[in-house]
Amino acid sequence: MRSTSLTRATLSASYLMLMLGTPALAAEFGAKFSGFQEIGALGAETGAIFSRGRGTLDLRLDRKAQSVTYRLTYGDLGTPVTQAHIHFGRVHVAGGVIVFLCSNLGNGPAGTPACPASGGTVTGTLGPASVLGIAAQRFPVGNWDAFVAALESDTAYGNIHTTDLPAGEIRGQVRRGDDN
Repeated sequence: MRSTSLTRATLSASYLMLMLGTPALAAEFGAKFSGFQEIGALGAETGAIFSRGRGTLDLRLDRKAQSVTYRLTYGDLGTPVTQAHIHFGRVHVAGGVIVFLCSNLGNGPAGTPACPASGGTVTGTLGPASVLGIAAQRFPVGNWDAFVAALESDTAYGNIHTTDLPAGEIRGQVRRGDDN
């Protein structure tokens, strides 16, 4: 009898957690980059950019380890790549930089990989120490939960910057893996 009550309680708790939408320990996100999604510099929006450049970003979130592993692949850009980031902003809205994916300018946090200048693939792992602050958007430095919330709410986008288009040549909104 006691075993049956314990089993019912366990099943009820599991059902409740499922219904409340407890977050999975791992999640996948991605973005597809093009110039058509680009808008230009923060505060000086220029509209879409006609570019042959294309790219993809694949992210795997591990909540337990507080890490995101990523793979950024791109090519056919007009000029050499200077840097790539994930920004905090909705579709067609400019936002500040949350994390660096790569940089050739020496301006990223320690451990930021170099960007393949003419195209290629860069991989890495991000953690709480990777999260930059954006004072104007009230985005706190090192706030892992804010970064995860940006990913989950479709308010993060990847941007690849080039020498001729320093505000960005191609951009892609980050979406949950099955929505991308």
